Amino acid sequence: MSVRSDLFLDIGNTRIKWGYRNPDARGWITGNCAYDEFIGLQWSFEINRLMVACVRDQADLSKQLQSHFAERLYWLSTPLADHPQFQHCYVDATRLGVDRWLAMLGARQLHRDNLLVVDAGTALTLDLLDQNQQHRGGWIVPGLQLAQQALFQQTQRVNPYQDEDDASHAGPGQDTLSCVSSGVKRQLLTLVLSVMADYPDYKVFVCGGDGAWLTHELELSGMADVEIHYAPHLIFDGMESLCAGSFLL
Repeated sequence: MSVRSDLFLDIGNTRIKWGYRNPDARGWITGNCAYDEFIGLQWSFEINRLMVACVRDQADLSKQLQSHFAERLYWLSTPLADHPQFQHCYVDATRLGVDRWLAMLGARQLHRDNLLVVDAGTALTLDLLDQNQQHRGGWIVPGLQLAQQALFQQTQRVNPYQDEDDASHAGPGQDTLSCVSSGVKRQLLTLVLSVMADYPDYKVFVCGGDGAWLTHELELSGMADVEIHYAPHLIFDGMESLCAGSFLL
């Protein structure tokens, strides 16, 4: 009998992130590929369902996947309007990014209490989900790379000199590139810490491409009374909960 498993895709700006559950169900196996590489990938199992989360218009990719997977494809471009673990605060629920919604659902599978979900990706997003399943809103600012690019592209004398390196810290830089990189790191770190200070009874869950760096810096901040969890696969956790059809923790 062939092994069957659900496969989850998170469609980003330039690449596809994929993930599926380890056969022992103790963790995720993940990877990424270019858009045109996915169909050619070989899997060690039969794909039971393919669930896709996509915040961009990807009509060509959607058509290709539909042709290949047919009724096994579940495409999510907007959140569900009704869900027992999520009460929308947006008047128009479709305007909430599906990635933010899934990350909050994923965090809910891991903890019952008040949650502050931080996704450190192209944009840095922070969302509050209280223990009554009410989304209390959030914040969106440019992420590390996007913030740096804005400075380099919009200011004449701030340039990414080739003989300079990014700073790995949020302290003072010693040249233009390190000043910019440490400056945006400090800016984002300060924002997250200020929200944590305003909502001290919220457990913090961090994901996203810069999530490991951010979690490390938050742990060094001295806010020991706030629980901080690095959970890089929150979006997949949220998608899995939808596939399971069960909303019990």
